[in-house]
Amino acid sequence: MIYLWIVTVIYMLLGNALSTHASDTTYLTVTFICITAILLLFALLVGYTEFFLVIFAGYAARLGLLLVDLYRQDVFQIPHSGTDTENFYATGLLVAEDMSLLGESVYGGVYSHIIGILFNIYGDDRLFVQYLNILLAITAILVVIRIFRVIGVPHRVQFILVGFMCFFPHSLIFSSILLRESVISLLVVLSLYCFIRWFTYKERLAAFMSVVLLLLAASFHSAIIGVLIGYLFGFIFYRHDKQAFRFTVTSVVPFGLFALIMTYILVFPGVVMGLPLFNKFQQVLDNNETLYGAVTASRGDTAYLTGLEVSNLLEVALFSPIKVLYFIASPMPWNVRNLEDAISFFLDGAFYLLMVVMFVRNFGQIRRRPLVAILVLSVLAGWLIFGLGISNAGTALRHRFKFFYIIIIAAGALLSKAYSESPEGARTEIEEIGGDPYEKAHPGGDIVTESAVHKGTGGVHPGERI
Repeated sequence: MIYLWIVTVIYMLLGNALSTHASDTTYLTVTFICITAILLLFALLVGYTEFFLVIFAGYAARLGLLLVDLYRQDVFQIPHSGTDTENFYATGLLVAEDMSLLGESVYGGVYSHIIGILFNIYGDDRLFVQYLNILLAITAILVVIRIFRVIGVPHRVQFILVGFMCFFPHSLIFSSILLRESVISLLVVLSLYCFIRWFTYKERLAAFMSVVLLLLAASFHSAIIGVLIGYLFGFIFYRHDKQAFRFTVTSVVPFGLFALIMTYILVFPGVVMGLPLFNKFQQVLDNNETLYGAVTASRGDTAYLTGLEVSNLLEVALFSPIKVLYFIASPMPWNVRNLEDAISFFLDGAFYLLMVVMFVRNFGQIRRRPLVAILVLSVLAGWLIFGLGISNAGTALRHRFKFFYIIIIAAGALLSKAYSESPEGARTEIEEIGGDPYEKAHPGGDIVTESAVHKGTGGVHPGERI
């Protein structure tokens, strides 16, 4: 995919050169789409042969939705395309015309600034900018496949999850319209890839880059910083030589201090309001003087828990599970107003509820597998921060997608364990490894233990490929 992004930069420069002679870059963008489609096709055939058809079909579906969104809204209105997308576009044009606005607070924050820079370089071509969202989404899927390979997810599990990522309804939608979800999702996935490189191979540079990339994602929406809680838990407590968590005084104290600082920031956000990274906290609290006001705020037609009253930290703690549940699943069936709400629940909220059930049912396995525990902790911390500040089903649906790929990777790890323990999975893995089945499964007459397989592999588990 690196060649594809090099071509993207070249076309941006071509668009900048063309703008001095002509204002319309539509034909240039069409050639860009054709060339990148061909490059993607070859990239998939060479590096991701087994996923070629499903990924390219997902790419084509996204491209079709993009064209409908831009040119045939009279036929079909893409959900979530409207107020925000048009405001991002309008603000981007303002920034492109007046680059001094890069230093000002504008609608959409960093994302509108980036759109403005793209428009300033390439020209006012919305097709080009929205198409970049598709490339970002496909890149994120390919990075997830790389993560699957690092942690040893079996091929059949990979194929199922890749197909799910390619055609998950809101993944299709958010990557085809002018929203920032694709940018944030890719930065989170790249950050996670670096973190897993540290977890598996103890690469310190990868650990540093995982935090940097996550902070970049947080610059688009501050609440994504919750994922850092999971990272820090891993950095502080995980021991590579033991392949397990170790809780000592020297490790518990720094994590405890971090937890106290994060709690203080949530209760008294004014202490960080001056920092650009926390711009979204300011937006959440614009109409609420305290955390309690943000927790009980109810704006918009799809507001939920409108009768909730919170006046102290104990009540915040008591109601937080309910707020999180609504955040990950709304619109709830009892709040459904029309067919669109029903579709949103069954095609989106039901998936996240199913993931919660999977995490609960596999709690014992999660405790025994440090990487999965870190992933689940990252998701839960992010859900808690978003859940406390959001009381609107439409907004919740968009923001929970930011954790989509982390959940997919955690699910891949859990499904790998279940698959490897099934008779079919065991046979498949033995065939892929090769050799005598009994010797592979029972070397020396003994069953391979968790620690024996883990040693030196960082994230490989019994029954998985090393």
